[in-house]
Parts: sequence; structure tokens; C-alpha cells
Amino acid sequence: MMEDHDQRPPESPSDPPQTAGEAERVASSFTPGQKASTMSKVLVILFTSLLVIGGMYVASPDSASDLLVNTRVGFDQEVNRNLVLGYMTPFLAPGVTRPTLKAAEETRFAEATPIVGVAVGKIHRAYPTLVMQGFRPDGIYGGIVNDTLDGVLVTVTHDIDAKLVRVFTPAEKIEGKVGRLRLAGMADGGALMLTFNDKDYYRQDARSVPSLKDYLFKEVTWGEWKSAHPDTDVYVGTFRTPDLQMEVSLAFMTPRERAVAEKVIAKRNRDAKILSPNRKKRRTPMVSAAAASSTPGATDKKSSGQKQGSESGSAAKSATPATE
Repeated sequence: MMEDHDQRPPESPSDPPQTAGEAERVASSFTPGQKASTMSKVLVILFTSLLVIGGMYVASPDSASDLLVNTRVGFDQEVNRNLVLGYMTPFLAPGVTRPTLKAAEETRFAEATPIVGVAVGKIHRAYPTLVMQGFRPDGIYGGIVNDTLDGVLVTVTHDIDAKLVRVFTPAEKIEGKVGRLRLAGMADGGALMLTFNDKDYYRQDARSVPSLKDYLFKEVTWGEWKSAHPDTDVYVGTFRTPDLQMEVSLAFMTPRERAVAEKVIAKRNRDAKILSPNRKKRRTPMVSAAAASSTPGATDKKSSGQKQGSESGSAAKSATPATE
């Protein structure tokens, strides 16, 4: 007769013996058909939540490029690939065409603020480079300012990455658009690209740009330019109030200028926390009505006054001759 032999491998003498409680916990956690432990349930829920959130993040389009994706299929992929390889990004944006100007005495930029000074005839204008940086809240690219000085079309360009400033004036008319440059993205190496018609692109750092010629300018501080040209005006862009002009140029201020600026900015911040006048006006009648109702005889006086007013109005109406 053949004897049955146990085919299980022999237990290692180094393995500690398993108690009945441990065996029950293992079975309850991983054995099919058995109830899962609370810890197992929590881990499954967390893992499932991570999968769902990750899927939603991957599937959702980028809000900044959503419209561009709808315009042209594969736009995001093309832009990302070009950024990685260093090629031109096909991004178009308008430049400034209606620059906001202020007189010198109405501005509060730091004296050491770097500016681009342009003079045409008797007109002098300063363009702070702090103002000509990146995109504005309205979607306009602030590094390209199309302006007119004494009847001459001038475009001031500032490449914030290359720290390169160039001022152009048109050499000829281009498809009915004279000197109105736009942003055409970045070229290889990150150079600022310019365009007139959204088709032909020109590097801002090119030795020569077709249909444009360079115009003389000066890169000096605001204090130096203002001292040399007291009649100058200033391009302020979106920094239209003195507190904003101080705030953007804090890094260029002397200790004395900074002490004054910090007081102005602190006062602005305190005033911004005061309740709006409309809210105060809404609350005032309620307080007055409550005070009037708590005064003895206030209701009787009010009702009697209304009665007398209605009676006098009726008498006046009857005394007035009828007209057609």
C-alpha cells in the first residue's frame, strides 16, 4: 500500500510560529469571500480617488490655451514641442496702440527708474521699462508700444528676456497698417518676434527689419531724463495712479523715497478696507428708523404730518384751475 506524503515544503526553523489571531487577520484582509478590514477599505478608497483625480487632471484642457486648442487642432502639442526644441512659438497678440500718458509732475516713479527716452521735434516722451513688461490684464502685450510723437509713428519695443530695447519708425506703408506692430511669439533662442500682418515675422534683434528703420533713443534714468526735459510726459500703461507707480518702482528708490512711498501705499491699503459708502448709506436709515420708533409720540407726529400734508395737497389741487 502506498503511503500518502505531505507535499508541503518543510517549515523553516527560523520562521516564528503563527498565532491563531494573526492567521484570522490575514484571512479577513486578503482571502476571497471574507470581510475586508477597515484599513483595506481606506486604502482602496484612497487609491480609487487618486486615479479619478489624475484622470480628470489629464483630460481637462489648459484654461490658458483652451481657445487656441479649439482654433487649431494640435496647437498645444506644437507649442510644447517648439518650446522644448527652442523653435518659434506661433503665438499672436496685439501691441499697445493707445498708450496712456501722464505729465511728469503727475507721476511718482522712483528717480532711478530706467526709462527709454524718445524725442521727436519738440515732443519728449519717457517709456519706463518696468511698465513695458509681459502681458497686460486686457491681453495686450506690453513690450510693444505703438505711439505717435509730433505726427511721426514710433514703436518702442522691449525684450524683457534679452533686455534689449529698440525703437522703430516705418520706412513705408505695409498693407494699410503703418507701423502698428504686434507680438508674433518667440524665435529660436527666445528672441522677441514682431509682425504687421500675422504672416510675416521679424526678429527684434535682427540687424535690419524689412519696412522699418531704427530711431534714435536714450536709455537713462527717470530723474536724468526729467532734469534734461522738464516738459516731458510719461507712458504709464496700467500704472495710472501715483501709488501704483511707487509700488512698481520700489526697488529703485532711495531710503528717503521708500519711506514716503511706504506711507502712501500703507494708507491706500487701509482705505481699501473701509466699508463702501453704499453699505453705510443702507445702514443709516435703519438706525434712524429704530431711533424714531423708540421716541414717544413719534408715530403720532408722523401720521398727523402725513394727514396734514394730504389735506393741504387736496386744497391746492382744488384751487388750481384745470388746464388741457
